[in-house]
Amino acid sequence: MTDPDASRGGPPAEPRRGQGKPVRERVSSADQPSNRAEPLVRVGASQVSEAETVFTRSLMRTQGRLALACVLSFVVVVASVTFVISRVPELHDLSIGGVPLPWLIQAYGFYPIIIIYAVVFAVAATRTERRFNALVEHE
Repeated sequence: MTDPDASRGGPPAEPRRGQGKPVRERVSSADQPSNRAEPLVRVGASQVSEAETVFTRSLMRTQGRLALACVLSFVVVVASVTFVISRVPELHDLSIGGVPLPWLIQAYGFYPIIIIYAVVFAVAATRTERRFNALVEHE
């Protein structure tokens, strides 16, 4: 890009509205991972106690067990509902508004199950984190 004012040593002319393209500026970070020799500085408490590390690992294990229990029980419940739909022939004879009941259950019956599991997991995870915070605050 050539600027007539820049060749005379003066400051570059600012683009005016409606005249040509605006000047593009490239912004880049001065902190690139390859240039950084020292580790990042932590904000807040710089010392992590051994008890806090133990409590944090315990929280992670508890949350993992909770998630695994919710997923496994959810799969069992959904498989059970699917099994009942496919193995109970009397359900196929029932219809609501001309739509067979198993179709309605498959279309809309799983959403309440999903919502119930989501709420149960969120409440249990929140309770676990509150217990963790109570343990850490006492330390």
